[in-house]
Amino acid sequence: MALTSKRSGALSALALTTVSALLLTGCASGGDAPSAEAGPVTLEFWGWAPGLETAVELWNEENPNTQIEFFRMTGDDGAKIPAAIDAGTAPDVVQMSVHSIPGHIINNRLTDISEYTEGLEEQFTASSWKGVSYNDGVYAIPQDSGPTGLMYRKDLFEQHGVEVPTTWDEYLDAARALKEADPELHIAQFSPNETGLWLETVWQNEGTWYGIDGDAWTVGIDNEASQEVAEVWQTLLDEDLVKVVDMWTPEYWAEVNAGTIATINYAAWFPGLLEESAGDLAGKWAVAPSPRYDGLDTAGETGGSVDVIPEGTEHVEQAVEFTTWLNSSPEALEILITEGGLFPSALTGLESESLLQPEEYFGGQVINEVFAGEATKVPDTWVEGPSFDLAQDQLKDAFAQVANGKLTFAEALTQVQESTVQDLKDMGLNVK
Repeated sequence: MALTSKRSGALSALALTTVSALLLTGCASGGDAPSAEAGPVTLEFWGWAPGLETAVELWNEENPNTQIEFFRMTGDDGAKIPAAIDAGTAPDVVQMSVHSIPGHIINNRLTDISEYTEGLEEQFTASSWKGVSYNDGVYAIPQDSGPTGLMYRKDLFEQHGVEVPTTWDEYLDAARALKEADPELHIAQFSPNETGLWLETVWQNEGTWYGIDGDAWTVGIDNEASQEVAEVWQTLLDEDLVKVVDMWTPEYWAEVNAGTIATINYAAWFPGLLEESAGDLAGKWAVAPSPRYDGLDTAGETGGSVDVIPEGTEHVEQAVEFTTWLNSSPEALEILITEGGLFPSALTGLESESLLQPEEYFGGQVINEVFAGEATKVPDTWVEGPSFDLAQDQLKDAFAQVANGKLTFAEALTQVQESTVQDLKDMGLNVK
């Protein structure tokens, strides 16, 4: 795809230190914006999380000087945002995936809101705040996150006398024990089409796909942390301890319902899908902290959504005030948790009674106590990168070759490392 001169210029300028300065210049309108006391303003907000309408209604009742007009995003509405920002017709606030942030930053599409966020970092988990921060800039308010936990078939572990693993070495031992007890039983599935399962464990192992070194990007897709994860998965695959099946397919849910998959180490939002798609297994699942890597007491994460303020928004201060309230106030979080099932990034939300409720499907266990504890243990090592979607697609293609034996996990990582470095160079970015 050919780059426009405007876009090309912005990309070539992405030494992140330069980007911060560039965006600070670009968001000068924030400093000129009227203060909250200057008079009523109306902000347009696009988002998709259930419950946002109720939260906006409460905000509007209590804040007559800053009114919010909410538009529910569906389908490809998110794809319209870049062009709308470039055309100066974007909403004032937009919900988007945290993985999307760097691509928008290097195209000058997001406002650096750091002058309005002093002290706010302490109100959110370290990993979620890291996802919105680049050098001295802040480009979004975190909304929700996906800390991981180990969902396991309590009945099967008890039936076969196998202890729930607390380390990845124990996980391999448990996998072998379950397989020996029942040859049809796999401790997990390997799904080439779902990179979240991979990303979360690399993150847990203090790895990251991207990094920033001075004025250049670095790529760590095949770094030491990733290769340690690869070693575990290669063992699981070589010893036939995992079921190879694409996730989200009828075949996948058939395996889950048939009881051939004993654990699912995944995000805090997955239990709801499990209950929805495997209702007959109520009372047979439980949740424990994810197995640990040697010497680390860290948890995994899959990322989440954030609220950004597009470049060109006139009333930046009011937009930050609203998004901060939406994502960190107890009253707003209660709405988003109860109506939307949101797993909050704000520490206040992790202590919410609405979040910490017994789950009948999990035998009355308060499973979010596990996920909330894990959320505070996610390392702040992960750096979002500008070619995340490309890297993710290439990893899926490579993992498909791993599944059919044409590549090892280690070889797949090396292959995607090389293609990702080239992708960044093709975008006009400096890469070390």
